[in-house]
Order: sequence, then C-alpha cells, then structure tokens
Amino acid sequence: MRPGACWGIRLTSETMPKGSYCILSTARAGSTALARLLDAAENGHCHSEPMPNLNRETRLALDGYLTEQQKTQIVAEVLKTRFQDGVEEYGIYGEKNVTYGPFIPSLAKETECRFIYLTRDGRDVVTSMMNWHIAKFGNIYRESRSADRLEPEAVSAAANLLINDDSSDYARNRPQPDDRVYEQWEDMPRSHMCAWYWSKCNSVYQQSLALVSGERVRQIDLARDGIEGVERLYQWLDLKSPGASELTEILDKKVNSLVDRQTPNPKPSPAWPWWSGEMRDAFDDLAGQAMVDLNYTQCVRSRWKPKEYGRFWKEHDGGLEWYTWMYESRKAVHDDLLSFLQSHHELKTIADFGCGLGVGYCDSLADRRYVGFDLAQPAISWCKENRNNVNHDYRNCDFIVEDPDERFDLVFSQGTIDNSYDMDEYLAAMVRWSRGWIYLTCYRGWFPELQDHKYSWNEEHACSYNDLSPRRAQQTLEKLGCHSIEISPVSTRNEAIPRETRIIAQVPCVS
Repeated sequence: MRPGACWGIRLTSETMPKGSYCILSTARAGSTALARLLDAAENGHCHSEPMPNLNRETRLALDGYLTEQQKTQIVAEVLKTRFQDGVEEYGIYGEKNVTYGPFIPSLAKETECRFIYLTRDGRDVVTSMMNWHIAKFGNIYRESRSADRLEPEAVSAAANLLINDDSSDYARNRPQPDDRVYEQWEDMPRSHMCAWYWSKCNSVYQQSLALVSGERVRQIDLARDGIEGVERLYQWLDLKSPGASELTEILDKKVNSLVDRQTPNPKPSPAWPWWSGEMRDAFDDLAGQAMVDLNYTQCVRSRWKPKEYGRFWKEHDGGLEWYTWMYESRKAVHDDLLSFLQSHHELKTIADFGCGLGVGYCDSLADRRYVGFDLAQPAISWCKENRNNVNHDYRNCDFIVEDPDERFDLVFSQGTIDNSYDMDEYLAAMVRWSRGWIYLTCYRGWFPELQDHKYSWNEEHACSYNDLSPRRAQQTLEKLGCHSIEISPVSTRNEAIPRETRIIAQVPCVS
C-alpha cells in the first residue's frame, strides 16, 4: 500500500479520538526530535523510548515466533496500562519507539492510540546510521564484517556493551531464509545492511498500518513538512501549541543529531551526493522500490539529484567574456571535436549538452541544425536574444530528466558531465537524445585507474565535481546498446590538466 493512500480523511474535533498516540519510524529518522516537538505541548506529554520498549519481543515477532494472540497479550500486559496511566496523568499522552511495527494492529485493538508515521529519505537515514555507528556507538548491525574505522568514542561505547546485551541492535530487522539477501547478509557492507533495514522496516510499518483505520494515522516528514506539518499534528492530536517560534527553535536544534550530542567528528561518513556508483547501485537494488513507494523519487532519472542542484548556473550570469575565456582555456579539446565534425559531414543535426553561450560552436556549426541545452536560464535567454541563426535553437532544461522531442545525429557535451549529479544517467540521456553518435569530454582529467565513478559534492556551488571511471562508462554504454565505443585520453596542451577523458560511441538504431 502506498502511504497516505487512505489517510486523507479530515476529522472534526468532535470525531477525533482523544487520549494517546504513538510515533513510529525507522532508526535515525528524526523521531526523537518529533517527540521533543510534541512534548512542548501545554496539555500533554510525549515520552521518548520508555521502558520496557519491546526490543526482544519485536525481534521474536519479526522472526515469526509470535502469534497474533501473543502479540496482543504482550500489548495488553506491557503497553496498555502505560498508555492509560499516561492519559490519566497528562491528558494527552504519546510515546515514540522504533520497535512497535509488528504490534501496531494489537495496539490499535487494545487502545484508542493514534499513529504518527514519521518517514525520512532513505539515503539520509543510511548516512545517519553510518555516522551514528562510526562516531558514537559502534552498534549498528554488529555482526557485519565491514572494517569501518570507528572514532574513539564509538570504540569505547561498543566495548562497554557486549553484543549479547545489546538489545537495541538485536531488535533490528534481519533477513529471513526466504529473503534474497539472506545468504549474503553477514558479508554485506554495513551501509548496504542499513539500506535493506530502512526498506524492510518501512515495509513492516506500511503492512501493519494498512490494517488500521485511516482516521487513526497521519504521516509526516520533518524535512519536507517542517513546522507547518508539526502544527497540523498539534491540531489533529488536540494539543495546545507553544507557538511556531518555539517549535522552530526546537527543530533547529537538530535534536539527537551528532552535533546535538557534541560529537567531535559529526560527519565521518559521506552524505549520499558523495556516494560511489557502486553504493548508488546497491541502494537502488535494496531500497529503490521503497523510495518510490514513499514518494522520495519523483523521477527515476533524477533519483540522485540534490534539492539545490545547479544553483550556481541558475544564478550565475558570466557574460560573453567569461564564457569565451572558458572556451579558450580548453581550445585544444574543442578543436578535437570540431575535427571530428569535419570528418563526419553526414551529421546534420547537433545537440550540445551544457552549451553556455554557444561560444565557438554557433559559428563553426552555422550551416547545421544546432540546439544548445543548459540549466542556466541567463545563458539561454542571452542566446535567444543574441544568436540569430535560424538553424539554431536554445533550451533551458535538465536534459537528464527530459524525454526527447527530437533526436539528433550527434549529441555532444564538453566538460559538463563532470558536474552532473549522475554520470550514468547523463550518458543514458545522451544516448536517448541521439540517433547516431555521442561525443563527450571530462574536463577534470583522465583517470584510467578508477574502477568506479568518484563523486564530490560542493555545497557552495550546489554541483558535483566528479572523476569519471573509463571502466564504468564502458560498462554503462554497453548496457545501453552502444557500439564502436572509444574511451581514451585527449591532449589539452595544458600543464595543469594535460589529458582529459574523451568518449565517442555510436548509439543503437532508433526505430
């Protein structure tokens, strides 16, 4: 079931069940922060992980050792009284735990509890779990054989809690014999385990919540919904809000983050825009469907596109002088492409991915159809106003995402893939828009030793600075059906970067 499919019923204050609520989420999704936000209410209390928290019972349930009757009995004996006492003491009582997934139907049956389903982008959850393991506690899937280098605080914490006593880690989902990752589990990198966990845990929540009336469930993502989403929960729960300013102050504290915990190195694990191609592939395989189900992937082609991607080009108006300097600084590489075009007179229609102001090419391709594509609206607007060749056109779009409305004899790109959010999808887009050839260069250099693409995200510029792996590019193009593939260095006549990567390939026939 897609979350929210039947949860849109708007309740009046007369029909709302009063009393208790439960925050449900995966680990590292922000549930402690949400509990703190709701605990600020004047007429209620939200308890964070009260004991007993069903760690061991949850694992037994997940592994199939508890019947529905036994689950209901556990809820009646352990949780029901606590919820009733909380309501009696505080008026409105809530609690958050990450272990209640298998017990949701029993909770719904035994109490009038309502459920807040908190979600977070799986890529951020995996990053946060790895940071939590490496920098703080060293207790995420302790059976993993990954040789993660722990910070001193994490080493100490793990040493002081024997694996047999670690009920929090024990409570996490593990694959059953019928799961496709069962046989390889302990050999999987810990980050892959975390990706599987995020997907599986959310699946448990969705299946359990599907058995609960939609009137008793609300879904929220703190990153997407912000304070407005929290205030909607206040209304739904009949809580008295302390005001948006106080709630914003709590949210801005990043409760229970490594920064909040005053951890010396709060980001030892790379955020997902830095993930390698192999890690991206693994996450897609293990959690890609969950990303679609939870609406974190609006378009498969843009699944690795950061929210602010391309801000530099969208805001930068370099002018003709700057773009001319850019062209001249790599003139040898541009000349190489023009030589290719001179030897292929049959290529009558040309697309330029990352055209800027079309410097060099608008003149050299004056007698051919030339269409420049760019994310920079200022550049495209300038071209439309100042480039008057009737054979030429300029478009402002993200060509990785777009479907082609025409295909070209040649699609080329000069030093733009290096800054893209997904080099494999970039190659796929070039193939998709072409009916003949693709030609591209990578301005950051020639890296024949790389087995995988290397991504480096720059927050200030909101773009990546990537090193392309010839090996992976070859594999990607072969999967796309390309032939006559040539991946080689091209001389720049520049001492700083003496060789760039050049890729030339013919695309499969378009019917």
